[in-house]
Amino acid sequence: MAAKKTDPARLDRRARYTRTAIKDALLRLLEREHFDSLSVASLCREADVGRSTFYTHYDTLIDIVDELADDAILATTRPEGNPFEAINSLADLLRAGSLTEEELQTLMLRLPVCQRVADDPKYRPLFRDPFISDYLLMQIYRRERTHMLPYLQAYGLSEREASALFLFLITGAFAVNREYDWKKDEDWLRTQRVLMTFIEGGYKSLEKL
Repeated sequence: MAAKKTDPARLDRRARYTRTAIKDALLRLLEREHFDSLSVASLCREADVGRSTFYTHYDTLIDIVDELADDAILATTRPEGNPFEAINSLADLLRAGSLTEEELQTLMLRLPVCQRVADDPKYRPLFRDPFISDYLLMQIYRRERTHMLPYLQAYGLSEREASALFLFLITGAFAVNREYDWKKDEDWLRTQRVLMTFIEGGYKSLEKL
């Protein structure tokens, strides 16, 4: 569902300020309550705006979620080149046990957006919420699909096959990151060593199809 009336990039300063206040208020509320318990009234109180002001900018609460999803994706640098090569490189380094902090940070920036979209703590309340996290996953899938499919189709897959594989990969990555609360600590790295080795083997098998 698109945000109401106009592209946020074309809003004047006052309108941008109001929308930012509303979005920030929603993020604060999600730190304390689940999305399904929120209302326009509670959001207006948190943002200190009137209902008429809210409805000037948005039709529903999910409109704000859509805009915040866009913000989170735009704040996540899209990697240059083939992101699946970064997975192979990270798997090799993890197996070798020689991963330095600098190498980790460099490789993380090359991982697909779905692996890093909640790295900014500001947006984590969105991805932690059990009632909207799956909705956000599909939003990310739809936004990143066009970018990611060509790399998978290079293995000889049809568009439908590549689309299904990307959905499978992004769903798994999202679920694991959610389980680890989007924190990339030592435990997360050990798990990634197993997962990325498994995925790497799958890519090599695709070359034989």
